[in-house]
This record gives sequence, structure tokens and C-alpha cells, in this order.
Amino acid sequence: MLAVALLAACSKGGLQDGDLIFQTNDPGGFTDAIEQVTGGVWSHVGIIQKDRDGIYVLEATTRQGVVRTPLEEFLDGSAHDGAGRPLVQVRRLDDPDAAAIGREAVRRAETYLGRPYDYAFATGMETVYCSELVWTCFLRKDGSHVFRSVPMTFKGPDGETDPYWVAHYEQLGAPIPEGEPGTNPNDLFREPVLRDVAVF
Repeated sequence: MLAVALLAACSKGGLQDGDLIFQTNDPGGFTDAIEQVTGGVWSHVGIIQKDRDGIYVLEATTRQGVVRTPLEEFLDGSAHDGAGRPLVQVRRLDDPDAAAIGREAVRRAETYLGRPYDYAFATGMETVYCSELVWTCFLRKDGSHVFRSVPMTFKGPDGETDPYWVAHYEQLGAPIPEGEPGTNPNDLFREPVLRDVAVF
């Protein structure tokens, strides 16, 4: 019933191509580790795509890589509050060219469908993680990125590298990219060029 109500609200024009939908996932190792080192409640982000047959989320997922997910399925996969509501927030670019930039971002994101997930959070687009997909696809007319990249950190509030990430990168056989440029859902959510969209 809740999902039907949300989708009905969205069908009235509350969402547009290029809106960003931020998601809190159920507690667990990967989710908790992301939130711990990025200082927020958001562990995932996707790009809204409105189509003639429904509303979708273009997202880079750990299970399937870059996929096109029906909105209802995306909401079902979120953590929920005590009233059963999905823990998501939609934000939109606060810019006169927001609609055009959003449409182009959707078009670019579609070209990444099928790419595997980037567990190493490395630069380069052979593999892609969720906020990297957003950062890459949102460009202004002059080709510059709409959103900033930030120095990545894998350290907790105590200043020590989180044990989860130590084990994660040991398993990958790769160095921890501390300080390398990157992006994450919480810093992206805090971008001053975004504003909340009250559709949920």
C-alpha cells in the first residue's frame, strides 16, 4: 500500500530525470562501514529516470553492477522506519539548467549499464561505484563536473583506519586509497548545489 501511494505521488510529476535518490540500507558490514567513515546516514545513491512505462533508478549496485531498477523495487530494498516507510531522500540540482543537465546525466548513465561494481573505489571507469556514477554523469555545458570530488578516507572518528576496510583491501590485494580523490553518498548529499524534493 505504501509503495503504491509513493508511486502515485511520483506519477503526478514530483520526480524528474536526473533527480538523485539517497538510500539508507539495512545495517550490515558494508553499509555500516560506509556510513562510519563518511559521516552520515546515507549508504547508497542512484539517478532517477522517468520513462513512458514507469520510474526507474539508474544505480551501481554491489550485487549486479550498474543496473536500471524499478522505483518500487528500489524502495523495497531500502531500510524502513518504524512506520514502514523507506528511508530515502530525493534531492535535485538547484540550477536553471537542472532539467537539461539531468536528462544528459540519465543518457550518460545508460551507457554504463552492465559495468561491474568498483569494490576498490579506484579511479577509471572499467568498474563503477554508486556515487562515482553520479559524479561522472553530471556535467555542465562546458564539460566540467557539477559535483566535487573529495579526498577519500577510510578512517573512523578515532582517526584509525576502520578494521572493516583493512580486511576489505587485504582481500582485494590492493592498497587502501586513503586521500585519493573520490566521492561518497554523504558528501554528495551535502553538496550546496542540491535541494530537497518533497515527494516522499
